[in-house]
Amino acid sequence: MEKVLESVALYLSFIMAVYLFAFSFIEGIKIANSNEKVQGGTFIVTLTLAFVFSGFTYLL
Repeated sequence: MEKVLESVALYLSFIMAVYLFAFSFIEGIKIANSNEKVQGGTFIVTLTLAFVFSGFTYLL
């Protein structure tokens, strides 16, 4: 049972890392194309969490 939970955690961390990297990439494109003042909080948080989840994937 422990092996199953470990592989579920691995796949979940990998999927979350890929999703968050893609989301932050899209946010970065939106910020780059904007002419007004932008809030970069979403970009910073998603990019940071993407690196955290990739670290989880590495550790598992």
